[in-house]
Amino acid sequence: MKRWLRLPAGALLGLLTVACSPRVEPLAPGAEKVSGEEARIAAAMIEATRDISLQRDPEGLLHRFNQVKTLGCVRGEFRVLDDLPDPLAAGLFAAPGARYPATLRYANATTHDDRDKDFRGLSIKLGGVSGEPLWGKAGTQDFLLNSYPRLFAATPEDFLSFIEATRDGQVWRYFLNPAHWYSLPVVLRGRTETDDPFALRYYSTTPFRLGGEGTAVKYSVRECPGTGREVTVDKSGDFLSAAMAARLAAQPVCLEFLVQRQGDPLAMPVENAAVIWDEELSPFVPVARITVPDQDFRARSRDCEAMSFNPWQSLAAHRPLGGINRVRIAVYAELAEFRQAENRRRGKP
Repeated sequence: MKRWLRLPAGALLGLLTVACSPRVEPLAPGAEKVSGEEARIAAAMIEATRDISLQRDPEGLLHRFNQVKTLGCVRGEFRVLDDLPDPLAAGLFAAPGARYPATLRYANATTHDDRDKDFRGLSIKLGGVSGEPLWGKAGTQDFLLNSYPRLFAATPEDFLSFIEATRDGQVWRYFLNPAHWYSLPVVLRGRTETDDPFALRYYSTTPFRLGGEGTAVKYSVRECPGTGREVTVDKSGDFLSAAMAARLAAQPVCLEFLVQRQGDPLAMPVENAAVIWDEELSPFVPVARITVPDQDFRARSRDCEAMSFNPWQSLAAHRPLGGINRVRIAVYAELAEFRQAENRRRGKP
């Protein structure tokens, strides 16, 4: 009991979220608890998501199930900072000053009208990466982030329940289930308006290895302190792309890539993606800087739409951890192939 009372308020909230979920969390740092149902869950996710995609886009461009509207893919440089401490100097971050070409895709999670409240997504693809990936194409590393630090689905089982309720046109069924009552506050808090995708902070929400076993971290991306700049554009349904172009025309955009190490495995769980890892227990630390110069990114919209991202497109040193990540390898790969094949059939990018 005394241990709980010494924790910051945010950590206590995380513990309560864990306690309210009927799940046993492994307590060893970086440890996972793999369910024998995950292959079945992944297959059911793929089937239900295909159905939803075809319902939403029966003709024309077949959009992604999540991060549906591309705001822009911009190119930049990802540079590892110098003099990182040993626990952080691993994988991509092992070589001080290492530079990688980067493509950053900004997107609305669910809406096609930029004026709506929504989650926003940031997907990053690095090139020139040495080493064999866990999956996918050699030479690349992907990072996937969202504009809120926790997911509304704690586990693969919960995410499948949401997808199936959505497919059946009964999404309310998911949120009214007492086992999912934790989800609605995430949706209400996380969906916000924005005038500038570059100015938002993004989070991986799920954990990843950093180096060897027994490690777990989360990622975040934010603007470099003191570099933000306000721009004014007409607020049409597509104004965020124009806002990004205006920002880049004014000056290069500078972003920090940060890492948060797992502390107490109970307060900072691996297997519950609905828990925020408290920054008072373990602050985020910058490990790299991304510079995005002025460019005509809107001229590359077709190439951007054809891109795909997968957290398992990764070096082993950054292996995805937790149930949500474990089902992603199959779900993301199958859905990307399905979307691209269907769009080729329709004559779309």
